Amino acid sequence: MRFRTPPVAWAGYALAAAWFVLHLSNAGGWDAQIVGYKIFSPVLSAVPACLAWRGWAAARAAGLPAVRRHLLLTSGAWTFMAAASSIAFYHLVVDGDTSYPSPFPLMQACDFATLVLILAGLLSVPVRHRWSASKLRLGLDMGVVLLAGAIFSWYFLVYPAISRPGAEMSLPIFIFVKTTGLMVVLFAIARIMLGGVEELSRTAMMFAIAATVVQSLLNVMQQTVAGTAYAHLALATRQIFIALLIAMGVAHLRRIAVGSAAAPRAGRRPASLMPYLAVAAADALLIVALLGGLDARSWPVLAGTITLTALVVVRQLVGMRDNNRLMVRVDASLGALRESMGREQILSDLGVALLRATDAAGVHKLAAEGAAALLTGCPGARTAVVTVSPDDPENWTVAEASGASSHELAGVRVATEAVPGDVLARLAGDEMITVPGWPSLGIGGLDAFDDRPLMILPLLSGERFFGVLTVGSDADLPEDVLKSLQTLRTQVSLALDSVALTAELTRRAMHDMLTGLGNRALLWDRLNGALARSRRTGRPVGVLLLDLNGFKPVNDTYGHDAGDLLLKVVAERLRLCVRTEDTVARLGGDEFVIVTEDLREPGDAERIAERVVAALNEPVPLDGHQLRTPASIGIALSQPGQGPDDVLREADAAMYVAKRRGTGLFHVHA
Repeated sequence: MRFRTPPVAWAGYALAAAWFVLHLSNAGGWDAQIVGYKIFSPVLSAVPACLAWRGWAAARAAGLPAVRRHLLLTSGAWTFMAAASSIAFYHLVVDGDTSYPSPFPLMQACDFATLVLILAGLLSVPVRHRWSASKLRLGLDMGVVLLAGAIFSWYFLVYPAISRPGAEMSLPIFIFVKTTGLMVVLFAIARIMLGGVEELSRTAMMFAIAATVVQSLLNVMQQTVAGTAYAHLALATRQIFIALLIAMGVAHLRRIAVGSAAAPRAGRRPASLMPYLAVAAADALLIVALLGGLDARSWPVLAGTITLTALVVVRQLVGMRDNNRLMVRVDASLGALRESMGREQILSDLGVALLRATDAAGVHKLAAEGAAALLTGCPGARTAVVTVSPDDPENWTVAEASGASSHELAGVRVATEAVPGDVLARLAGDEMITVPGWPSLGIGGLDAFDDRPLMILPLLSGERFFGVLTVGSDADLPEDVLKSLQTLRTQVSLALDSVALTAELTRRAMHDMLTGLGNRALLWDRLNGALARSRRTGRPVGVLLLDLNGFKPVNDTYGHDAGDLLLKVVAERLRLCVRTEDTVARLGGDEFVIVTEDLREPGDAERIAERVVAALNEPVPLDGHQLRTPASIGIALSQPGQGPDDVLREADAAMYVAKRRGTGLFHVHA
């Protein structure tokens, strides 16, 4: 957005430049100079006030609180300045007063109000980097600068003015206060420049510094050249001051209009050198004053310098205190950073370990160890991993526990139906639950455990719920520890989901989806392993291959759904006929295989075949019908040197022999 300098600013520049030339040339003599000055001074003073009020309205519309607050106070200051000029004009018109500087108390009060408002406006500005560690140090710095300014004002302005015979006391004292106040204003501007401005125009602050220096020079000139042939130079200097104030107002307007989104530049240095420079200047002045001996003029300089030294010493002590506090905070921050980095390393190492975990038990162990490591240093820390597995969905089991009272929790089982429904709903909704202790959950079987604070983090991924991770300690856990536990929970949930998915894919790859029995791949794997063990033990492996008689008529008569139901019943009966370590597989259609190993004698395989024949001869009730599916079974006993294909081929040949002999029979391959 392009910015245009307001017409009132151009008018102010032009008027200030014209009177600067007139005053500098002393056109018309002193009487014409002072009359013209007092007539146009209210107009010129009104221009910075107008620009400041306009900037305040723009800052309010732009939503810039710091600029708005600063310009509100600045607008009030320039309004009081214009009022002081108007008072001087009033006395010119009414009383014909042409004194300079004007001695009227009301005018001096307006000038004092201007100074106070300017200082308040500068001190209200926030800075990006605070270069003073505390408000006390800032106050001491201001006191040092203020006292140094007072010393110089006394030596060069006040004492020379009041030591003249018949001198008026009030005006020199007022100029003394005003000059000293300008030193503090300069210090306040330096605070903003060194600390880094947030919203204010940096250019405006540079103009403010120049205006402050010019006004300080003007105060000196009012005491040194007033009443002399060079008094017109003070009037010319006043026009420079007004022009700088107009430029400052324009810079504020430009910053608000086109630079509100620009990033402000921060100060380059973290501390101000002004207090030290003020002390050095005061020491130099003391040396000059003492060269003339101790008198009424030099005694205040000596006392002020001693006071300055004491203030600097106090400031240094306060600085040491602040530095010590800062070091404590830095040490605490470094300790917290080290702990945070340690937790990050724990989570990183745990993530790698979880990627390598192949079963849920391994993940549970890593989860408990990881949680315990994250809680290192927390008093009374304890963790537990409570699982709900597909193999035992009716119970919640504490798979792993660590920390305080872990031996009491390890292996505890709680019926799922004992967990309140609202607790289940909150956990299913992925809500982290914080309770005073186990008994407050209302879960049956946990009433006897301690009631120390407990946090429950659900372990779930999508629709899969794997259980919970419980964490507790005697004191509230720090926020960063809680965040690390949340990350741990996510890692564990993803690892359990990966393990479950792998198990599901493995089950699908190795099992028949209809009956849940092993498929050809599982049969081949189990038979290879059994034959390998047989070669070591010398005991044969028995392979029973069976075919259902009459299955095809069931499919044709009652449909494939009935056939599938019949196959499921057959599969369940076959499981009941064998040992836990035996393998039952479905080859496809109505063909099944049983692998039984570690046979002490051939008769062991025949006894299994007898149980199978008896089980499958039992009728299967289906839609009011009694279906029978007797089986023909071929039995082959492995021989040294045989492979899976050899044994299966012999079992298949024996099964056809049994079929030819009739239904519900078995035959052992010779």
